[in-house]
Amino acid sequence: MPILETSNLTKRFGGLEALKDIGLSIEEGEIIGIIGPNGAGKSTFFNVISGFMKPTTGRVVFDGNDITGKSAARICASGLVRTFQGTKLFMSLPTVENIQIACHVPARTNLLGDIFGTPGTRRRERDARKRVSDVVKLAGLESVVRELPKNLPHGYQRSLGVAIGLAANPKLLCLDEPVTGMNAEETQLMIAMIEQLRREGVTILLVEHSMRTVMGVCDRVVVLNFGRQIAAGTPEEIQCNEEVIQAYLGSSDEVFT
Repeated sequence: MPILETSNLTKRFGGLEALKDIGLSIEEGEIIGIIGPNGAGKSTFFNVISGFMKPTTGRVVFDGNDITGKSAARICASGLVRTFQGTKLFMSLPTVENIQIACHVPARTNLLGDIFGTPGTRRRERDARKRVSDVVKLAGLESVVRELPKNLPHGYQRSLGVAIGLAANPKLLCLDEPVTGMNAEETQLMIAMIEQLRREGVTILLVEHSMRTVMGVCDRVVVLNFGRQIAAGTPEEIQCNEEVIQAYLGSSDEVFT
């Protein structure tokens, strides 16, 4: 069973169809890229599957459960977690506290247990501390755990944004332009993190404008244009697809390098 499946997914804004009949299936453990020109519907697709927007028509099934139209909080708690183009951080809280806050998203709270410190509460706190430690190491943030995000270089801020998503213990992590604004070294570190996440059992769905990143890390690539899916296949297949090349208004060498 696919970990995520959409069928006939459509989103209209008045007379504008931002998405039209998108059918996508993602298997557990895959890294899938979604590409397309500006305005193609990529961010709208992320918003719909993650609960920040309700679809006009169509269906979203995650981990065997129909999540169509459910709230973003419920979808996140079920294991489908997304990041954003603009890194959303608590700029005046230390890096580690940003991650600690996110670690409590999937936890079930118990008011009396929190007050009296029951064994269940203490166990949850131990689990949360271990999760924070694991996420900090995975994101390569050990050297800046006490720094304020507003004082961090851009690459560290982007890594912290991904770390916050990881802290919610996702089964599927949706990364919205994870290498935007990064230099070559920062990009390679982010790619290494994405590949490590797959090895640890996290399925990745990413939107990205860097074709070098997409073609280098993704198992399959889905192409949107004007809200419609125009192609899907391996990176090699996408690079040879004439409709994709035309959508980007260039030769394959210009588009994919």
